[in-house]
Amino acid sequence: MLEQLFKLIENESQNEIINNPAIPEEQNNHAVGLAADSIFNGLQGKLANGGLKDVLDMFAGKQSTGTDNSLVSGITGNFITNMMNKFGIDSDKAEAIAKSVIPGVLGKLVNKTNDPNDSSFNINGVIGSLLGGDSSQGSPVQVDGLAGQQDGGIDFSAILKNLSSGGLDSNNDGSIGLDDLSGLIGKMTGGKQNGEQQKSGGVMDLLKGFMK
Repeated sequence: MLEQLFKLIENESQNEIINNPAIPEEQNNHAVGLAADSIFNGLQGKLANGGLKDVLDMFAGKQSTGTDNSLVSGITGNFITNMMNKFGIDSDKAEAIAKSVIPGVLGKLVNKTNDPNDSSFNINGVIGSLLGGDSSQGSPVQVDGLAGQQDGGIDFSAILKNLSSGGLDSNNDGSIGLDDLSGLIGKMTGGKQNGEQQKSGGVMDLLKGFMK
């Protein structure tokens, strides 16, 4: 997911980042990486705090990708802080860049995730990456310890479809409760965040391979 997210941000931020004189040309990729880091950590942090339904609601189109959404606002604020610290951009310029880039990229991410003709993103791949597991597009996500999980894993794309139509589980029989699932995923994701910080220094280290 990270490489696809990096490329999506790069494509969607030509004016705000790539051609912006406030950001040194040699730092363009780093700025794109900071945006990817803010989005990834923001979504992962939401899952770690039991916010699975909020994340899925956004991908189902039930919550805005604008800054009126507290999740998006938090991601945007983190990106503003990172740009100010890294590039010495004043707060007004950083805010203008972030408020243009983050909501737009998240909107595109949601659209691509729901587009059956676009294979670049899939909700199973997105959730899988955030959980630190296999991010293969279309593969049901394995959540260790969840009773009633099918052999193929949890198909978040099926849950997403039911959320879009008002349901809360993948087959409308109540066997997968989002409250229980959110708590378990929160514990898993919290551990993953701590592990990444200790072992790799965070998402930015994972992005270095294609920040050239």
